[in-house]
Amino acid sequence: MANDRKYPGSLHNHTQYSNARLRDCIIKEEDLISYAIELGHEVVAITDHESVMNAVKVGKIAKKIKKTNPNFKVIFGNEIYLCRNGLNANNFDPKQDRYYHFILLAKDEIGHKQIREISTRAWTRSYMARGMRRVPTYYQDLIDIVSANPGHVIGCTACLGGALGTQLMKYKENKSEELYGRIIQWCERMEHLFGPDNFFLELQPSESHEQTYVNRMLIDLAKNFHYRYIITTDSHYLRKEDKTIHKAYLNAQDGDREVDAFYATTYMMNTEELESHMDLTPNELEEAYSNIRRIAAMCEDYSLLKPLKIPELKWKTY
Repeated sequence: MANDRKYPGSLHNHTQYSNARLRDCIIKEEDLISYAIELGHEVVAITDHESVMNAVKVGKIAKKIKKTNPNFKVIFGNEIYLCRNGLNANNFDPKQDRYYHFILLAKDEIGHKQIREISTRAWTRSYMARGMRRVPTYYQDLIDIVSANPGHVIGCTACLGGALGTQLMKYKENKSEELYGRIIQWCERMEHLFGPDNFFLELQPSESHEQTYVNRMLIDLAKNFHYRYIITTDSHYLRKEDKTIHKAYLNAQDGDREVDAFYATTYMMNTEELESHMDLTPNELEEAYSNIRRIAAMCEDYSLLKPLKIPELKWKTY
């Protein structure tokens, strides 16, 4: 590892607020932010599973952190479940339908309002299935809300549970040119929806054959079609040594979830550890880091806190 190469920080992380629907994460938001600073990161994004309810609390923490770390940035986001239009409890087809993961990052206060509107739609149509509440976001929601006023939300392709990662794994098995064409069309669609500067492919550290393969395919897509890519840790527990605690926490509740191997490297990392799990060249790493800083620069510091206004009555005197 070059001495001057430094991982800027992960833009896909979870906190205890991801547990609203199913046990998922053992990180407290203040610990996530503090540890990111301890690792020397420049930025951190909080992207809980279809939850934006910690935004005010995180905003207060970020404001406090700014006093001692003025250059550190906290980005508000959400990890949605992106599905076909009209998906519901009655027409869900287990052979075809998936709740694909997808990351939304708010660039400013308008962007966060858009994310909240998208989340509200998903929760309004939510339903219980297979031990957990399903909260589908439709592509039409993104068209109605993001495309109607573009430039305020960044979209990232998320983990192996995302639409792009899933389809790339299918392509690995059958090498269908028709499927690869649909993959390219999907990327073009998302880039058009968010705008060319606001759509990013997401790589993650892992030594699994699946993630290593998808990482390489994402790099190839980026090079061949001029997309930008980042590296995130998709953190569900803070440190490597917390893995057994996290596993025990997940196993304490039944539900439809990823397997243990999925979470093997989903914790906060410094540069050296991150790069030990990435089969990338120095130039490819630098490109990913540059794009993380690009996103950090695009995202404003803003507050969701509003001044308290208490109405007053003018009393008549007699």
